[in-house]
Amino acid sequence: MVYVDAERLKNEMSKVLKALKVNETSIGSMTDSVVEASLKGIDTHGLALFPHYYEGFLKGRLKKDPQFRIIKDNGSAKLIDADGAIGHHAGIFAMDFCIDMAAKNGAGIVAVKNSSHFGAANFFTEYAAKHNMLGFAFTNTNSLVKAHNAVEPFFGTNPICFSAPIEGEEPFCLDMATSVISWNYVRNHKVSNTPLQDGVAYDENGEFTTDPFKAKCVRPVGDYKGFGLGMMIEILCSVLTDSEIGHDLQPMFGSDMSKNRGISHYFQAVDISKFTNPKKFAARMKNLVERVRGLKPLLGKEVMVAGDPEKRIMAQRKISGIPIPENVWNEFLKISEDFRNAEK
Repeated sequence: MVYVDAERLKNEMSKVLKALKVNETSIGSMTDSVVEASLKGIDTHGLALFPHYYEGFLKGRLKKDPQFRIIKDNGSAKLIDADGAIGHHAGIFAMDFCIDMAAKNGAGIVAVKNSSHFGAANFFTEYAAKHNMLGFAFTNTNSLVKAHNAVEPFFGTNPICFSAPIEGEEPFCLDMATSVISWNYVRNHKVSNTPLQDGVAYDENGEFTTDPFKAKCVRPVGDYKGFGLGMMIEILCSVLTDSEIGHDLQPMFGSDMSKNRGISHYFQAVDISKFTNPKKFAARMKNLVERVRGLKPLLGKEVMVAGDPEKRIMAQRKISGIPIPENVWNEFLKISEDFRNAEK
């Protein structure tokens, strides 16, 4: 395992992307997101994806200088064509509009088409929460989750993400896939050649498997309930934007890196001040989470709310550095030996 300094690594990532003439906002939003995700321990959506994004810029999947286009705009809702941008850039661009519209009208919604993988959804919702907003972010992905009572997958891991400000700490954040594990979790087990836990992934016959190399799709959270939630996200993202549904998208990995995937997203911000005083809201949120954290725990357990583990890991990794597996670090070094400057 290699431990790296977050800021130094961010600087090195920015340098190699600038050499490719990637748009500075695309660089900033993506590097901020992957570093933040890894600091929080969300390694499946963090630094491990940087070599993949780099390849996307290099081979043409990701536009280096996207020209966003507003297709529809009625003052409180917009539809945006992201022109093949990296999803982190498209997401921040969209959430800025959501926040602005919410400040004027109480709520703002932006649906995005023709985008790409946007990393960890909490990056966008916590951004809204830090503007005294409630933030929502959804995205579709290619078919990875087994359809209920079917052998094969249909919807993607289609995440649900919601954030709200809390007095005296980072925002509350619920960020969950509509599957019990992410596909990147399966990929990580392939890399480490370790078995999956039982009951989380299926083989080509729709039967449970612990072999990551035989896994073809993953289990929806709550079975038919997660399947239904995944469909709801699909409707908000692809059907609403007249985009390709997840079942028809090319996979993130192992597909033509010269072609954009056409992923779609849905973002929303709600202005708390239109309902109550934001400071009062944040104080009540503090009271709410502390009451939950104060519940009597099971023996050997700890009661937490969504986002607590990530806050704890971030505090640790800001001191110790971000751990990166040797095989992933070698992918960084293939791009540039200068990444060694980030090693702690």
